[in-house]
Amino acid sequence: MTTALITGTSTGRGQRSDPAAAPDLGGLGLVAVLISYALQVLNFFVVTVALGSLESELHASQSVLELVVAGFGVAYASSVVLGGRLGDNFGRRRVLRLGLVWFGAASVWCAVAPSAGLLVAGRIAQGLGASLVAPQVLATIQARTEGASRARAMAWFGAMAGLATCVAFIVGGALVSADPGGLGWRAAFWLDVPLVLTALVAQRWVPESRAERPQRVDAIGTALLAVAVVLVILPLTEGRAAGWPWWTWLMLAACVPVLGAFAAWEWRMEGRGRDALVPPSLVRTRAMVTGLAVTAIFFTVFGGFMFVFALVAEVAAGMDPLGIGWTLTPFAVSFLGASLLGSRAAQRDPVRMMQRGALIAAVALAALALVLLVTWPGFSSWQLAVPMLVLGAGQGMLVVPLFGTVLGGVPAHHAGMGGGVLITTMQMALGLGSALVGTVFLELGGATGSAMPVEVVLAASVVLVLVTALVAGRLRPRAAERSEEEAAATMAA
Repeated sequence: MTTALITGTSTGRGQRSDPAAAPDLGGLGLVAVLISYALQVLNFFVVTVALGSLESELHASQSVLELVVAGFGVAYASSVVLGGRLGDNFGRRRVLRLGLVWFGAASVWCAVAPSAGLLVAGRIAQGLGASLVAPQVLATIQARTEGASRARAMAWFGAMAGLATCVAFIVGGALVSADPGGLGWRAAFWLDVPLVLTALVAQRWVPESRAERPQRVDAIGTALLAVAVVLVILPLTEGRAAGWPWWTWLMLAACVPVLGAFAAWEWRMEGRGRDALVPPSLVRTRAMVTGLAVTAIFFTVFGGFMFVFALVAEVAAGMDPLGIGWTLTPFAVSFLGASLLGSRAAQRDPVRMMQRGALIAAVALAALALVLLVTWPGFSSWQLAVPMLVLGAGQGMLVVPLFGTVLGGVPAHHAGMGGGVLITTMQMALGLGSALVGTVFLELGGATGSAMPVEVVLAASVVLVLVTALVAGRLRPRAAERSEEEAAATMAA
C-alpha cells in the first residue's frame, strides 16, 4: 500500500479507465455530476419534511409513511453496487443519463400518485433510479481526475452531501408552508422535474469513461447482496414504528448467513478467475477495510444525530421544518468551508486531518450537549450556532479525506463498484444509526421530558467519534511500506 492508496491520488498506470487523450473532468463537468448527486440527497430529506402533509391528504398510517421513506432507501442501497458495475461496463455518463431519466419519470409518478400504495411503488422506483446515478458520480471523479484535481472534486462531493441535507430542510419547510398551487406534499416531487432536466442538459460537459475490459454481471452475487441489504435496512427503518415485531428480528438474524453466502460466493468467483461483483482481494486491503469501518462508525453517528436533533428541535423547541433548516445552516456552511479549504491538507496527510476533524467534532458535540443542558427545553437557533459551526467544520475535515481513502486504492476499472460499496456502507450505517440511536432515545423518554435522553445520545456520539479517530490511525502506512515506496520512487527517478 502506497501513499497514493491513502490519499486517493494517482501514481500513473492503471488509474485511468480510458486513453489519456480522452478529456478530463473539468469545472462544468464536476458541477454537472454534483447536481446529479445532490438531487438524490435533496429528494430524500425534502420528502421526509413533507410527511405530515402527505399523511393528512392520503390518510396514510405511520407504517405506510415509514415505507415512503424506507422504500427509497432499500431500493437504493440494495442495487447501488450493481449500478456501479453497469457504469463500469457500459459507460458511466450513459448509465448516469439513464438513471436521471428513470428518476425523473419516477418523480412524476410520485407527484400524481392517487394513493399511498402507488406512492410507495414510485419511491421504490426512485431508489432504483438513484442507484444508477450516485455511483457514476464517484466513479467519474475517480476515473477522470488525479492529484489536486481529485482532492478538490472529492471535497466538493463531501461538501455537497452536507449542504444538500440542510438545504432540503429549508426547501421542504418552505414548500410545506407556502403550499404552491395547493399542491401540498406533491410539490416536493414536482421540484425534481426541473432539477433532473438541468442535470441532463449539464451532462454534455461530463466526459465518458468505462472499464477497458467489460466484466460479466455476477447475477448470483448481485442477488445475494441485494437480499442481505434488504434484510438489514428494511427492519431497521420499519422496526421502530412497528414496535419491533418478530419479523424484524428474524430478518436481522437471517442477514448473517446471507452475507456469509455472499462472501463465500465472491471468494469462489474470484478464485476461479471469474468476474466477482465485489472482488474480495480488492475489499480486503487495509485502506478499504479500515476506511469502510470509519465510514460505518461515522455515518451511524451522523444518522442517529440527525434523527434525534430533528425530533428534539421539533418537540422540545417547537421548531418547524424551516426553523430546523435554519438551525442547521451554520453546520452546512462550515462543513462546506472545511471540505473545500482542507482539500490540500487532505493530500498532504489525510490521516492527521481525519483525526483532527474527529477531535473537533467530539468537542463540538460536547459543547452542544452543554448548551442544551443549560437552555433546555426552550433553546433557539442562535444559541446552537457556535457548536453547530464547529461541528460542521470537524465533520467536513473528516469526510473529505475519508472518501479519498476508501476509493484511492480502487483501480479505475472498478471505480463504479468501489463507489457502490462506499454508498451501500453509508446507507446501511445511516439506517442503523437512525434505528439504534432513535430507539434508545425514545426508550429513555424522548424529547418530552428532561434533557437526559439527548445528553446520553450526545455523550455516546462523542465516544464513537473519538473511536473513529483511533480507527483512522490504522490508515497510516507502516514503516516498511514507506521504505518500499521510497525505494520505488528512487528507482523510478
